[in-house]
Amino acid sequence: MRIQACSLSGLLAALMCCLWLTASLRAAEGKVTIRSDYPGGNIIEKDNEEGTVHLAPDLRDNEKDWFYWNFEAEAVQPGSVRFVFEGARVTQRGPAVSLDEGKTWKWLGADAVTFFERGKNPDESFTYTFTKAGEKVRFSTGFPYVQTNLEEFLKKNASNPNLVKSVLTKSNDGRPVELLQIGKPGEGILPLLVGARNHACEALASYVLEGFLDEAMSDSAAGVAFRKKYVLYAVPFFDKDGVEKGDQGKNRAPHDHNRDYGDASIYPEVKAVQELAAKNGVRVAIDFHCPYLRGDAHEAYHWLGPRFPHVDNNINELDAWLAEERPLYANTAINFLAAPEKTPKTAFSFYFASKPDSLLGVTLESPYAQAETVDEARAYGRGLLRALVHTRLIGADSTDDRGEGAFKKFAEYRTNLDSLAKRSPGEAEARARESLDNPGTPSLYKAQADLAMAVVRQRAKQPQEAVEFAKAALSEPGATASQKASALVLVTAILSGDTETTPEAMDKAVADVEAFSFAARSHRAEAYREAAKYYTEHQNFAKAIEYLHKRREFCANWEKSGTLLQEAAILDTMNKGAEAMERRKEVVALLKGQILPAPQGKSIFLGTMTGDYFDAIVALPSSTKEEKHEAANVVLNFSTLPQGLKERVEQWMSENQ
Repeated sequence: MRIQACSLSGLLAALMCCLWLTASLRAAEGKVTIRSDYPGGNIIEKDNEEGTVHLAPDLRDNEKDWFYWNFEAEAVQPGSVRFVFEGARVTQRGPAVSLDEGKTWKWLGADAVTFFERGKNPDESFTYTFTKAGEKVRFSTGFPYVQTNLEEFLKKNASNPNLVKSVLTKSNDGRPVELLQIGKPGEGILPLLVGARNHACEALASYVLEGFLDEAMSDSAAGVAFRKKYVLYAVPFFDKDGVEKGDQGKNRAPHDHNRDYGDASIYPEVKAVQELAAKNGVRVAIDFHCPYLRGDAHEAYHWLGPRFPHVDNNINELDAWLAEERPLYANTAINFLAAPEKTPKTAFSFYFASKPDSLLGVTLESPYAQAETVDEARAYGRGLLRALVHTRLIGADSTDDRGEGAFKKFAEYRTNLDSLAKRSPGEAEARARESLDNPGTPSLYKAQADLAMAVVRQRAKQPQEAVEFAKAALSEPGATASQKASALVLVTAILSGDTETTPEAMDKAVADVEAFSFAARSHRAEAYREAAKYYTEHQNFAKAIEYLHKRREFCANWEKSGTLLQEAAILDTMNKGAEAMERRKEVVALLKGQILPAPQGKSIFLGTMTGDYFDAIVALPSSTKEEKHEAANVVLNFSTLPQGLKERVEQWMSENQ
């Protein structure tokens, strides 16, 4: 009986524990109320239970399904809530999140998302944990941009003498539609029209447009040069009502704003834009959009519109300059212009590109979530403005080769100078001096000459002069983003090879690369490599490993294994053999699936990885003889490898039969 009593007591305790655990788990499930009654808001609440809310975009007058949503959730009780949509409704970065009622936004991140998988997972969802009752959080497909954002931009620039604000027309709902003018018309001045939100939900395009306008009215070298070439007319919101009401905008019945550029426009904004263009003789027109939500080229910047030969020619030239001026983290816009017969005749791009005296009529598609922040999107717009300043547009009947403004001529100058700097320093210096001493040399050519001189001085073991030339390139007012990034990275390479460089100077050079706005990942990887090299040579091994660890985050995938092996070699020097072996195990885990079975093709990068795999396998005590010989044979059978690597492996094979 005593045993039975103990058993009963234990069962009761276990039951109470289960009840407490169940209550605790239930308490971890949050509950929220949903609203979207604010500018840009859009949601349909289908079901709202504790811990889970089922939602759908409000399609309103759309003829087709679309994906835009924007809502606020207020916590009734804290805990995690799963927000569920049918189908693909979330970007690759997850939803945009605002904790201050829409003033600022950031991405929640892909880790919070369960993505749609055809045939496996029909729903798409994200999870957010609310910390307290009454907490309000806004979620949106992407970074919203509504009237208050525009007003903030205009207030910031209210005193700028280059900006004139007026009203283009009124929307169907009576809202004033802003028209902005930058620069003044005059002889030889090209009228340029830009705008955004022909599709109301494509909000990131507005941030790109903001950057474009910001640079155009600035006192930068590009801004001043722009206003000497163009007078700019900008319509921030083509679909003013749709933006404020939170409409999808695209595929609206009977047709959307971007299918209204015909002879009988039904939207007052479009009709007013056509009249404005005719009155002012607009010859260049760019419409800022966003593409589909995600997938393939939809995650890359790209151009759309009719491929009339002169438009195609102009876009290719503009794109070449954009490669120099864009935020270097992002892609140059891909030319996806289509045959004119495959382009809707009532689209903005066709309407303007098909005009007899047109120079450019295109749409720039800016992906919803390539940019990590709105500032990055603005930076793309600024880069586009700078690229446009470089570009000399030509007409349909022109035989003009663009003269000195052609990107091809600049590229040839750069290629020749870079080649001479490596193989014939004296000739390179003479040519660079010719450019630097000529007052009429364009600024970006001078920047390139400074970079060449920096390389010449670096190879001549004159680091102080080399750094000065690199800094001169940075200070050139017309230097491109690409040239500036190259100069910053070059400084790290110069300093890492100079025995007089102090740790403080080395660290500052790397910090300058890190601080450069939106540099490419490869630039940071190169800077970290140079810093690691410097600290290795100065036997500060801990600092070298710190920079190599940073490098792993930013270098290309094929470089990660080599970086790990560098760390392993340094750890061996520090008598940390166990940690070194862990790095080599990481290399094996990283590469095994790519190297075995033996890779096909002639990729140089893949060939380098086969060498890294061999080095890691051979150094691991746990590797079997068969594994080592298998790795060696992969190297020996790969066609595109440095001969020295093959010879080293052959030597190992002969010693380890």
